[in-house]
Amino acid sequence: MRNPTGAAVLGLLTLPLVASQCDEELPQPAITMAAFTQRTWYLSEHQTAGQTTKADAIKDRFALIFAPDSSYRRILLNTSSETVGTWQLTGSDNRRLHLIDPTGDQQDFYVEGVNSESLYLYYSNNTGQAGSFVFRIVR
Repeated sequence: MRNPTGAAVLGLLTLPLVASQCDEELPQPAITMAAFTQRTWYLSEHQTAGQTTKADAIKDRFALIFAPDSSYRRILLNTSSETVGTWQLTGSDNRRLHLIDPTGDQQDFYVEGVNSESLYLYYSNNTGQAGSFVFRIVR
């Protein structure tokens, strides 16, 4: 006959080992160009200096459309004016998004995550102030 108390004690002794392994961060998957393309990304949230601005309250709110040929379109939603530039993913696991606008200005973002509905970008501007953008596929 088995000892149920012994099995319970053994189970309790192994619980911390299993729990400690759950605390380890899993490696994040590499970002792909396909995750960016075939969607229109609408700026839904902007955070900077501890302030969060959402949706239509964002001044100069825009949408981004990334194409597989490494071009992108930035559309200002209040005027529908458009600019075209180039984009590329670089860095570890393609987590650096590098944009070049038509005037040659360059911007770099850290891609925190992207899925079929949301795109999360972090940046540091030329004064060192950090911020983030959240894009969604619905306006």
